[in-house]
Amino acid sequence: MIHSYKFDISAAVDKTIINKFTPEHLKSMESLINLEAHPSLYGDNFETIFFDGFHIIDSENISLDTKQLETTSVTFQKARRGGGVTDKEEKELDTSLTTKGVVLSVPPGAVYERGDKNYIYITGQTRDGRYVKYNFSNRLVAVYKRKDGFTDDEIRNELSQLGNIFNPKNLPQFEAKEYDIIDEGTKAIDVEKWIDRDDPNVYQLVYDRIKPQCEAVGIGKNRQSYLAMTILNNTDDKPVLPMTQEKAKTWLDGSKYKDIKDKVRYVVLSYDFVSKGQVTAVGLAKKYPNEEVRVIVHCGIIINGIEQYTTRLTKFWVDWHTQLDNYSDVYFGGAPIKPKNLVLYGGVPQVTEEFGTDQVCLFVQDSVEGEFTQKLNGKLRSWS
Repeated sequence: MIHSYKFDISAAVDKTIINKFTPEHLKSMESLINLEAHPSLYGDNFETIFFDGFHIIDSENISLDTKQLETTSVTFQKARRGGGVTDKEEKELDTSLTTKGVVLSVPPGAVYERGDKNYIYITGQTRDGRYVKYNFSNRLVAVYKRKDGFTDDEIRNELSQLGNIFNPKNLPQFEAKEYDIIDEGTKAIDVEKWIDRDDPNVYQLVYDRIKPQCEAVGIGKNRQSYLAMTILNNTDDKPVLPMTQEKAKTWLDGSKYKDIKDKVRYVVLSYDFVSKGQVTAVGLAKKYPNEEVRVIVHCGIIINGIEQYTTRLTKFWVDWHTQLDNYSDVYFGGAPIKPKNLVLYGGVPQVTEEFGTDQVCLFVQDSVEGEFTQKLNGKLRSWS
């Protein structure tokens, strides 16, 4: 049994040398790859297609040309932006192939059969570039065929998602990136209309679509929510800005709210870390006693617009002051705590339909329930 095909790398410069897969390579792959260990690739979990086995196919019969979309037969428009691979990753892939050979125990590229001797890649186009470089005359690939009863558009819809699902991190391939998943979801709404942007459940539809793509590359639930909102924002004229600590800091850095030595200092905290955030803020206030430390809150991933944003921001205000009241009762016999240089200042403006994005949503300092305001078109508006 052959475990790795150590092909002739001199074919990269001497085109009279031809590398090719043989029936022995195919037989070894069939023995080495446990199909049950890869249910997402080879299980019976596809809606419109099925896995037909590993095959050796002449290179001229597999297409990478996404311009061939104007046909009556099913074609595949790849989900991944520019192949989704950096120069550094291509070099790593090349090094892996030239040192290890084609490892026959690793799942190969995948193609969809459009017709007789007519295939198109689902995944594996980056590897195909290496095979072209080393003058391979054929490809050893996993072949998928259509199930009866499905339209061309339904099959294209599933293939588009599989372009990312079939790319977990594993040499000789590189995992789909977040921008690949965002591009696929954006295309599903804007280009292909597989998802109706006006559907009241559009967020859940997008989330459900990208969830298996994210899971295939180890992206967790919180980040999945962020990517779903990014896709919705890409397809909306007035987006709700999804926030992470890093993005909130980026917003702050680009805003008019600048630290002034010995006068004012800004710090961004997450809506869901009141206790931890308060400790951080108090520490800064102690470290910089001559500066007013102003706390700006970001509200994370917003999926239900202004209502959810308002709930999170006002709750942070209430919880912050409840915590101060608790300290007051326990340590100071109920005497009010009035920080000398620490202010719960406001929130990052995330709902662009409601707020100006160049100014903080300012807390009303004597509010009980966390009322906040913005001045828009010369008028002061408030929310609570």
